Amino acid sequence: MTTTKKKRSARDKRIMVAAVIVAGAIVAGSTFAWFTSKDEVTNRLSASADYDVAIAEDFQPPENWVPGQEINKDVSAVNTGNVDAFVRMWLEGEMSVFNRTSFADAQSVPNNNSTGAGYMNASADEKTKLGFSFYTASGNYIRELSTKQRENPNQNSTTPPDEDTNNPAKFSEVQSVQSGGYLVYAPDNAGYSWTLEQATTMSVNGTTVTDLAKGTVVGTGNSTASGATKISAADTNYYGAIDASTFKPETEGLYIFRRNVKLDVNGNKIDTYEYSGYYFVPSANSTNLGLTTPRDVYLALYNSTENNSDYSLADGSVTPATTTPSGEVTSVTPVWSKIKFDTAKETIVKNSGLTWTYTADTKLTATYAGTDASSAADDIAIDVKLANIGTGGQTWTAKTEVGKTTTFYYNDDLEEGDTTAKLVDSVTLSSATTQHAFLAFDFDLNVFLESVQVTMGDDGKEMTTPVEDGGAFATAPAGGVGAYATAQNVSEIENITWI
Repeated sequence: MTTTKKKRSARDKRIMVAAVIVAGAIVAGSTFAWFTSKDEVTNRLSASADYDVAIAEDFQPPENWVPGQEINKDVSAVNTGNVDAFVRMWLEGEMSVFNRTSFADAQSVPNNNSTGAGYMNASADEKTKLGFSFYTASGNYIRELSTKQRENPNQNSTTPPDEDTNNPAKFSEVQSVQSGGYLVYAPDNAGYSWTLEQATTMSVNGTTVTDLAKGTVVGTGNSTASGATKISAADTNYYGAIDASTFKPETEGLYIFRRNVKLDVNGNKIDTYEYSGYYFVPSANSTNLGLTTPRDVYLALYNSTENNSDYSLADGSVTPATTTPSGEVTSVTPVWSKIKFDTAKETIVKNSGLTWTYTADTKLTATYAGTDASSAADDIAIDVKLANIGTGGQTWTAKTEVGKTTTFYYNDDLEEGDTTAKLVDSVTLSSATTQHAFLAFDFDLNVFLESVQVTMGDDGKEMTTPVEDGGAFATAPAGGVGAYATAQNVSEIENITWI
């Protein structure tokens, strides 16, 4: 028994040694491999970039906007995309103001028109409509008096004007300037003429001209009017009564007419006259104004005195002569420093040149202070009527800061397919704006909108976090005011508090 056990023990040892040697050989010539497994699942998450929030408005611009006239303009925001949004809006404006400047005394036409480069051809432009047909190198437009005759719209007769039948004549702007009925100044040795309305006996320079029948054409010695009866020598002018409807100048220069007797503050007549006039350029000289098709031109003179008639010259524009020739009226001498061409200039006003004033919950007013900072007489004020200003629900919160444009934040999220309550209701040219503030102007009311998407929290509730933690609304719009919203605790945002 003992011998057998020893033999078995020796054999087991030899097997163990051999196993170790084999295992070592395997390790030396190979590596271990672990059990592994693979799997793959695709979960598609779809997104659409259909995010679009836009301005919605209902507005038709007026043909002729006058002070006090309210123009409907409905402005709101609409979400045409598929993502809810937070919205804010603000307003800015720009103006192009055309106003009188009056420059250069009217002794002669400014020679910087001679190239004609600035002449405006007939167009629908407001400047041309107002008669400012000529442009100078200094940036001024010169107004031209219209020769188009205007008729009484209630007078439908086609019969020629006749005093005997009381059929009134059509009058032009030029004829209105002449309507004082007395010529008191003209260029030296000028030619001019008119047609007598009634039989007349005239005494000119001491010489009596008799039996002049109604319809007779009369003119100065230098007049070229066909068949004109001369009422002065070639080297003199006639000053006195003329017919305003047929008076026709021929020589280039200034013509002045005596108008109404002036009244004092109590409405009583005083021993002073008003005077009107124009600078006449005959067709032969009109190319100096840049015209390619020659024609007679009547350049308007500036009236700087508000209390005078529309066409009157400024007070002190003339000095009456000390003597009056027999049969005539007192002539005058122009005070050239006060007789100016009626000119205008265009000013472009950016939003920074406007003063915006917010009247709580009611309106925004944009004011252009004009050229006279000491007076409001030439201010242009435009009132923007607001709607739905509040603090909650479907209203707008106004955030204001001195010197900056008021910004309006919508107090509800703007859901897919929805439109906000309107912010702007109408625009009015303030009744405080007077005719002295402008000849014409264009005002562009610019409406700006910004939006930021509404996001969902882990709990499935909509959040204002994007605008609360320094998101898109943390920075104010240019010139505007910044704000952020408080957090919400409801699944659907129905009310936002803007801080």
